[in-house]
Amino acid sequence: MEKSLMDILNAGIALFQSGEDKLKQSLSDLDHAYQDLKTKGALNQSEQANRLRDLIQKTVGDAQDKLLGANESSKAVISQLKENFEKISLQIDEALPEEFKAKAKSALEELKKLTKK
Repeated sequence: MEKSLMDILNAGIALFQSGEDKLKQSLSDLDHAYQDLKTKGALNQSEQANRLRDLIQKTVGDAQDKLLGANESSKAVISQLKENFEKISLQIDEALPEEFKAKAKSALEELKKLTKK
């Protein structure tokens, strides 16, 4: 029984190593094929290939510009929202009676104590 288990274990190890070797070889073959295709594509200087390259570069550039513009726009919106919130907070603070502010502050402090436990 023990010999059979060892034989099965050894067969499993050999199978794993064989699969690992085949995977490494497949990855190497794939990389080699990719490098060959990349080189052949770079050598193709036909008008159609160059138009395709230009189109892809323009598309990527346009996308980057749009993303940059969207990022800048969102920063401006966030900045405006913060400014408006600060103004509203100040107006609310000025409009509330001191007694209410003290009670609210006390309630918040009590809440902080409860959440820290």
